Amino acid sequence: MLKSKRFIYLVLLLMPALAFSQQWQAESGDRQVAVLELFTSEGCGLCPAADKWVETTAHQNIADGNLIVLGFHIDYLNDKKGWIDKYAKAKFSERQRQLARLNLYKTVYTPEFVISGEVVHNWRKHAKEVIKAVNGFKPEADISVTVEQEQEQLSVKTNITIEGDENKQYSKLYLAVVEDNLVNKVNGGDNAGKTFNHQHLVRDWIGPLALNESGASELVTEIKLDKDWSLEQTRIVALVQNLEDGFVLQSLVIPLK
Repeated sequence: MLKSKRFIYLVLLLMPALAFSQQWQAESGDRQVAVLELFTSEGCGLCPAADKWVETTAHQNIADGNLIVLGFHIDYLNDKKGWIDKYAKAKFSERQRQLARLNLYKTVYTPEFVISGEVVHNWRKHAKEVIKAVNGFKPEADISVTVEQEQEQLSVKTNITIEGDENKQYSKLYLAVVEDNLVNKVNGGDNAGKTFNHQHLVRDWIGPLALNESGASELVTEIKLDKDWSLEQTRIVALVQNLEDGFVLQSLVIPLK
Protein backbone atom coordinates (compact mmCIF):
# COMPACT_ATOMS: atom_id res chain seq x y z
CA MET A 1 0.00 0.00 0.00
CA LEU A 2 2.88 2.34 0.85
CA LYS A 3 4.50 1.77 -2.56
CA SER A 4 1.19 2.54 -4.25
CA LYS A 5 0.88 5.87 -2.39
CA ARG A 6 4.43 6.81 -3.34
CA PHE A 7 3.70 6.07 -7.00
CA ILE A 8 0.59 8.27 -6.94
CA TYR A 9 2.58 11.05 -5.26
CA LEU A 10 5.26 10.93 -7.96
CA VAL A 11 2.64 11.07 -10.71
CA LEU A 12 1.05 14.12 -9.10
CA LEU A 13 4.45 15.81 -8.96
CA LEU A 14 4.98 15.22 -12.66
CA MET A 15 1.53 16.38 -13.76
CA PRO A 16 2.27 20.14 -13.78
CA ALA A 17 5.31 19.63 -16.03
CA LEU A 18 3.32 17.43 -18.39
CA ALA A 19 0.46 19.89 -18.44
CA PHE A 20 2.74 22.71 -19.57
CA SER A 21 4.59 20.66 -22.19
CA GLN A 22 3.83 21.63 -25.80
CA GLN A 23 5.42 20.87 -29.14
CA TRP A 24 5.49 22.60 -32.54
CA GLN A 25 7.10 21.42 -35.80
CA ALA A 26 7.83 22.86 -39.24
CA GLU A 27 9.86 22.04 -42.35
CA SER A 28 11.09 24.36 -45.08
CA GLY A 29 9.60 23.89 -48.53
CA ASP A 30 10.82 23.79 -52.12
CA ARG A 31 10.57 27.57 -52.57
CA GLN A 32 13.01 30.16 -51.29
CA VAL A 33 11.56 32.27 -48.49
CA ALA A 34 12.71 35.90 -48.44
CA VAL A 35 13.85 37.33 -45.11
CA LEU A 36 13.31 41.06 -44.59
CA GLU A 37 15.38 42.46 -41.73
CA LEU A 38 14.14 45.93 -40.81
CA PHE A 39 16.41 47.99 -38.55
CA THR A 40 14.29 50.55 -36.76
CA SER A 41 13.83 52.53 -33.54
CA GLU A 42 11.05 54.24 -31.63
CA GLY A 43 13.29 57.30 -31.56
CA CYS A 44 13.64 57.50 -35.35
CA GLY A 45 11.32 60.02 -37.01
CA LEU A 46 11.49 58.28 -40.40
CA CYS A 47 10.80 54.79 -39.04
CA PRO A 48 6.98 54.87 -38.68
CA ALA A 49 6.65 55.15 -42.47
CA ALA A 50 8.88 52.11 -42.95
CA ASP A 51 6.95 50.14 -40.31
CA LYS A 52 3.68 51.01 -42.06
CA TRP A 53 5.09 50.00 -45.44
CA VAL A 54 6.07 46.61 -44.07
CA GLU A 55 2.57 46.06 -42.72
CA THR A 56 0.78 47.11 -45.92
CA THR A 57 2.72 47.37 -49.17
CA ALA A 58 5.19 44.59 -48.38
CA HIS A 59 2.47 41.95 -48.40
CA GLN A 60 0.68 43.09 -51.55
CA ASN A 61 1.05 40.51 -54.31
CA ILE A 62 3.38 38.43 -52.11
CA ALA A 63 2.02 34.94 -51.45
CA ASP A 64 1.69 33.71 -47.88
CA GLY A 65 4.81 31.89 -46.78
CA ASN A 66 7.11 33.75 -49.19
CA LEU A 67 8.27 36.40 -46.71
CA ILE A 68 9.52 36.47 -43.12
CA VAL A 69 9.94 39.86 -41.43
CA LEU A 70 12.35 40.51 -38.56
CA GLY A 71 12.07 43.89 -36.85
CA PHE A 72 15.30 44.74 -35.04
CA HIS A 73 15.22 47.75 -32.69
CA ILE A 74 18.72 49.18 -32.54
CA ASP A 75 20.17 50.89 -29.43
CA TYR A 76 22.58 53.49 -30.83
CA LEU A 77 19.86 56.18 -31.06
CA ASN A 78 18.90 55.84 -27.38
CA ASP A 79 21.32 58.59 -26.33
CA LYS A 80 20.65 60.87 -29.31
CA LYS A 81 16.91 61.24 -29.81
CA GLY A 82 15.54 62.02 -26.36
CA TRP A 83 13.82 58.65 -26.07
CA ILE A 84 14.95 55.25 -24.78
CA ASP A 85 13.56 52.41 -26.90
CA LYS A 86 12.93 49.64 -24.39
CA TYR A 87 12.89 47.02 -27.14
CA ALA A 88 16.37 47.94 -28.40
CA LYS A 89 19.40 45.71 -27.75
CA ALA A 90 23.08 46.03 -28.51
CA LYS A 91 23.08 42.62 -30.21
CA PHE A 92 20.51 43.92 -32.72
CA SER A 93 22.77 46.86 -33.57
CA GLU A 94 25.67 44.44 -34.00
CA ARG A 95 23.57 42.35 -36.40
CA GLN A 96 23.05 45.48 -38.51
CA ARG A 97 26.78 46.24 -38.51
CA GLN A 98 27.52 42.63 -39.45
CA LEU A 99 25.26 42.90 -42.49
CA ALA A 100 26.86 46.23 -43.42
CA ARG A 101 30.29 44.57 -43.41
CA LEU A 102 29.01 41.70 -45.56
CA ASN A 103 27.67 44.28 -48.04
CA LEU A 104 30.96 46.23 -47.91
CA TYR A 105 29.34 49.31 -46.35
CA LYS A 106 30.86 51.39 -43.54
CA THR A 107 27.70 53.06 -42.23
CA VAL A 108 24.38 51.99 -40.74
CA TYR A 109 21.15 53.99 -40.44
CA THR A 110 17.45 53.75 -39.68
CA PRO A 111 15.21 52.71 -41.19
CA GLU A 112 17.30 50.18 -43.11
CA PHE A 113 16.03 47.23 -45.14
CA VAL A 114 18.11 44.10 -45.69
CA ILE A 115 16.49 41.34 -47.74
CA SER A 116 18.02 37.86 -47.57
CA GLY A 117 21.39 39.43 -46.78
CA GLU A 118 21.33 42.27 -49.35
CA VAL A 119 20.98 45.92 -48.32
CA VAL A 120 18.13 47.59 -50.23
CA HIS A 121 18.51 51.39 -50.14
CA ASN A 122 15.42 52.53 -52.05
CA TRP A 123 13.04 50.14 -50.33
CA ARG A 124 9.86 51.83 -51.55
CA LYS A 125 10.89 51.25 -55.16
CA HIS A 126 12.89 48.02 -55.06
CA ALA A 127 12.01 45.95 -51.96
CA LYS A 128 9.11 44.04 -53.50
CA GLU A 129 11.17 43.30 -56.61
CA VAL A 130 13.99 41.87 -54.51
CA ILE A 131 11.56 39.77 -52.47
CA LYS A 132 10.04 38.26 -55.61
CA ALA A 133 13.50 37.64 -57.08
CA VAL A 134 14.54 35.75 -53.94
CA ASN A 135 11.35 33.69 -54.11
CA GLY A 136 12.40 32.55 -57.58
CA PHE A 137 15.68 31.02 -56.39
CA LYS A 138 16.07 27.35 -55.58
CA PRO A 139 16.67 26.87 -51.84
CA GLU A 140 20.24 25.90 -51.02
CA ALA A 141 19.34 24.55 -47.58
CA ASP A 142 16.60 22.41 -46.04
CA ILE A 143 15.54 23.15 -42.48
CA SER A 144 13.31 21.25 -40.07
CA VAL A 145 12.61 22.51 -36.57
CA THR A 146 10.89 21.04 -33.53
CA VAL A 147 10.14 23.36 -30.63
CA GLU A 148 9.20 21.96 -27.23
CA GLN A 149 8.09 23.99 -24.24
CA GLU A 150 8.45 22.77 -20.71
CA GLN A 151 7.70 25.25 -17.95
CA GLU A 152 9.64 28.45 -18.68
CA GLN A 153 11.96 27.15 -21.39
CA LEU A 154 11.89 26.34 -25.09
CA SER A 155 14.03 23.57 -26.52
CA VAL A 156 14.63 24.13 -30.25
CA LYS A 157 15.87 21.13 -32.22
CA THR A 158 17.06 22.04 -35.71
CA ASN A 159 18.04 19.69 -38.54
CA ILE A 160 19.76 21.27 -41.52
CA THR A 161 20.97 20.00 -44.88
CA ILE A 162 23.07 22.36 -47.03
CA GLU A 163 23.95 22.19 -50.71
CA GLY A 164 27.19 23.46 -52.26
CA ASP A 165 30.78 23.27 -51.00
CA GLU A 166 31.10 27.00 -50.21
CA ASN A 167 27.76 27.03 -48.41
CA LYS A 168 28.84 24.04 -46.31
CA GLN A 169 32.06 25.83 -45.38
CA TYR A 170 30.71 29.28 -44.52
CA SER A 171 27.09 28.88 -43.43
CA LYS A 172 25.76 29.38 -39.90
CA LEU A 173 22.39 29.06 -38.20
CA TYR A 174 20.51 31.92 -36.55
CA LEU A 175 17.38 31.72 -34.42
CA ALA A 176 15.03 34.59 -33.63
CA VAL A 177 12.21 34.96 -31.12
CA VAL A 178 9.64 37.28 -32.74
CA GLU A 179 6.52 38.80 -31.18
CA ASP A 180 3.51 40.71 -32.56
CA ASN A 181 1.09 43.29 -31.16
CA LEU A 182 3.33 45.11 -28.71
CA VAL A 183 1.71 48.46 -27.94
CA ASN A 184 3.83 51.29 -26.56
CA LYS A 185 3.30 55.05 -26.31
CA VAL A 186 6.29 57.27 -27.04
CA ASN A 187 6.53 60.33 -24.80
CA GLY A 188 9.71 61.95 -26.13
CA GLY A 189 11.99 62.40 -29.11
CA ASP A 190 11.02 62.52 -32.78
CA ASN A 191 7.87 60.41 -32.30
CA ALA A 192 6.57 62.02 -29.11
CA GLY A 193 2.84 61.47 -28.67
CA LYS A 194 2.65 58.51 -31.06
CA THR A 195 1.48 55.06 -30.04
CA PHE A 196 3.17 52.14 -31.76
CA ASN A 197 1.66 48.71 -32.30
CA HIS A 198 4.81 46.79 -33.14
CA GLN A 199 4.63 43.73 -35.39
CA HIS A 200 7.43 41.25 -36.19
CA LEU A 201 9.47 42.61 -33.28
CA VAL A 202 12.58 40.57 -32.53
CA ARG A 203 12.77 39.76 -28.82
CA ASP A 204 15.90 37.63 -28.94
CA TRP A 205 18.56 36.84 -31.55
CA ILE A 206 20.71 33.72 -31.19
CA GLY A 207 23.74 32.91 -33.30
CA PRO A 208 25.80 32.41 -35.30
CA LEU A 209 25.56 28.72 -34.42
CA ALA A 210 28.19 26.50 -36.00
CA LEU A 211 27.13 23.89 -38.57
CA ASN A 212 28.84 20.71 -39.69
CA GLU A 213 30.88 21.27 -42.83
CA SER A 214 29.66 17.91 -44.14
CA GLY A 215 26.41 19.72 -44.92
CA ALA A 216 24.22 17.83 -42.43
CA SER A 217 23.73 19.22 -38.92
CA GLU A 218 21.54 18.64 -35.90
CA LEU A 219 21.48 21.24 -33.11
CA VAL A 220 19.54 21.67 -29.89
CA THR A 221 19.24 25.20 -28.50
CA GLU A 222 17.66 26.12 -25.17
CA ILE A 223 15.81 29.44 -24.94
CA LYS A 224 14.63 30.77 -21.58
CA LEU A 225 11.20 32.37 -21.85
CA ASP A 226 10.98 35.96 -20.67
CA LYS A 227 8.05 36.89 -18.42
CA ASP A 228 7.26 39.83 -20.73
CA TRP A 229 6.75 37.64 -23.82
CA SER A 230 3.26 36.60 -24.85
CA LEU A 231 3.62 33.05 -26.14
CA GLU A 232 0.44 33.22 -28.23
CA GLN A 233 1.88 36.22 -30.10
CA THR A 234 5.33 34.68 -30.48
CA ARG A 235 7.03 32.65 -33.19
CA ILE A 236 10.45 31.12 -33.73
CA VAL A 237 12.37 31.89 -36.92
CA ALA A 238 15.31 29.80 -38.12
CA LEU A 239 17.55 30.94 -40.95
CA VAL A 240 20.75 29.64 -42.52
CA GLN A 241 23.13 32.27 -43.87
CA ASN A 242 26.38 32.06 -45.82
CA LEU A 243 28.66 34.46 -43.95
CA GLU A 244 31.10 34.73 -46.85
CA ASP A 245 28.69 36.28 -49.37
CA GLY A 246 25.89 37.15 -46.93
CA PHE A 247 23.10 35.30 -48.74
CA VAL A 248 20.37 33.65 -46.67
CA LEU A 249 20.06 30.11 -48.04
CA GLN A 250 16.65 29.36 -46.53
CA SER A 251 14.46 30.15 -43.53
CA LEU A 252 11.29 29.04 -41.82
CA VAL A 253 8.91 30.27 -39.13
CA ILE A 254 6.97 28.43 -36.41
CA PRO A 255 4.07 30.25 -34.69
CA LEU A 256 3.75 29.17 -31.05
CA LYS A 257 -0.05 28.99 -30.97
